[in-house]
Amino acid sequence: MRFNSRLLTGFVAGLTSVAVATSGLPVAGAASFEVLTKPYAAPTATPQDVVLQVGTDEASVNLNWITAAGVSGQSVQFAPKGTALAEGQTVAAASTDSALNITEGYKDEAPEAYAEAATHKATLSGLAENTEYTYRVGSDKDGWSQEYTFNSGTYGDEWNFVFVGDPQLYVTHDLDKETASWDAAVTKAVAQGPNASFILSAGDQSNYSNMQENSGFISPNVMRSTRVAVNKGNHEMSDENTYNATYNRPNDTDGNYWYEYNNALVVSLDSNSWEDLNEDIDWLRTTVKEQGADKDWVILTYHHSSFSQAYHMEDRQIEWWRDNLTPVISELDIDLVLGGHDHIYTRSHLMRGYEPVNNQHEAKPGETIAKKPGEVQYVAMNSSSGSKFYQFYDYKTQKRDEDVASDFATSNDEKTIRDYTAIWDQDQSPDFANVSVTPDALTFKVTDAWTGETEDEFTLTKAAATDNDDQNGNDNSSDASSIFSKGADANGSSTGGIVALVLGILAVIGGGAFAAFNGMIPGLKLPNIKF
Repeated sequence: MRFNSRLLTGFVAGLTSVAVATSGLPVAGAASFEVLTKPYAAPTATPQDVVLQVGTDEASVNLNWITAAGVSGQSVQFAPKGTALAEGQTVAAASTDSALNITEGYKDEAPEAYAEAATHKATLSGLAENTEYTYRVGSDKDGWSQEYTFNSGTYGDEWNFVFVGDPQLYVTHDLDKETASWDAAVTKAVAQGPNASFILSAGDQSNYSNMQENSGFISPNVMRSTRVAVNKGNHEMSDENTYNATYNRPNDTDGNYWYEYNNALVVSLDSNSWEDLNEDIDWLRTTVKEQGADKDWVILTYHHSSFSQAYHMEDRQIEWWRDNLTPVISELDIDLVLGGHDHIYTRSHLMRGYEPVNNQHEAKPGETIAKKPGEVQYVAMNSSSGSKFYQFYDYKTQKRDEDVASDFATSNDEKTIRDYTAIWDQDQSPDFANVSVTPDALTFKVTDAWTGETEDEFTLTKAAATDNDDQNGNDNSSDASSIFSKGADANGSSTGGIVALVLGILAVIGGGAFAAFNGMIPGLKLPNIKF
């Protein structure tokens, strides 16, 4: 029999007596309740899983931590290093009891199990520039965490951050091994990019969004000394409540959030649903126009990459987003878009909407790329933990195994490469990127975590433009104000054009026909539109 919902407290594995709440279903004895292959230690009153995160701007940080359920009155004590914490500042935390997922595997593989816990969120603001702070979280009553330190960093226009892709811990069911690999990779990434302002994750921090996996993601020491920014990946949707309980995102609106950092605006979109894309686009337009007007750079990040060389580019949801969101990204003149999901490194050509504007250009590592207004650079990141890699996808044969092109040069020669791809790489080794920001350039450097070799590097600058011509002199202007754009060929996607045609026909026939048609194609749901 399958148990739909359980609430566990205390140690789950290895004990014969556990307090269990059910949804009116019979409960097996704890000794036979074989949910976990790895024991789960329930939180105590002492804080655990402390993670330092981005705040609204460079002078603020957000914090999140976990304790046993029912614990409240928690706070953060912080002070410049060398000053006693008792003489520093204290910021109260908001505390909430939650049922956190501790299930191993997917829902069809194991009963769902949940453990009670309290989550605590706090924001430190008004931080001084280039100042090292010491902090701890907790309370005198319930105990304090150990003391941690972080540097507030520069508030100038030259700085850098680390970009990582899909740690997705616990894919191989060896959480300790995957966590150790992730720890080594992200620690090297921060060391290579000294004084990194934050670590930006493309999403899928976890495999099933349980606390064991999130604890593994948070466990590296650099996650308490360097700010962290996360995207919501599709694997976080396995238990969205646990994701929300684990992280403290600034300016959050239904999973979308933004933050300013010096001369850049960074925007994170929740790309898990295509049904609310209209609302996401409205939010994106408002956020970029209100928050990015005075910035040198606008960086957008979401989990489901719009352009990559792996097989997810054929997914209907990604086709829908690519067809309908990328023209808006060009309309807003966003500079750089960072994603994951496909577990393969891919750098696009400059894109106007979903059309490449310079794909006759032979890309190479180390080049400088000058973008005109409306042209956008996209990057899909490989896994930074090494938990899972995807192979190159030959869209002509629809194969993604060892028999297809194994390197960039071969795919280029055989013309199996996507027309939007400038460079791709899959060497079955964790990668990370360091992004250096100046008023005039973004320099993106991808490094193999194990060998230290540079996989790719490019510098993005801005070129003056007086018209819509691309770098080859071709007119690539697009009607970005329309949510429906024309379909692309096999190198891109097709649903946008089909949907536009269908909607045009249904608009003439009437709303009744729209209602009848909606849902007839598996996996395709049209937006709600009044005719």
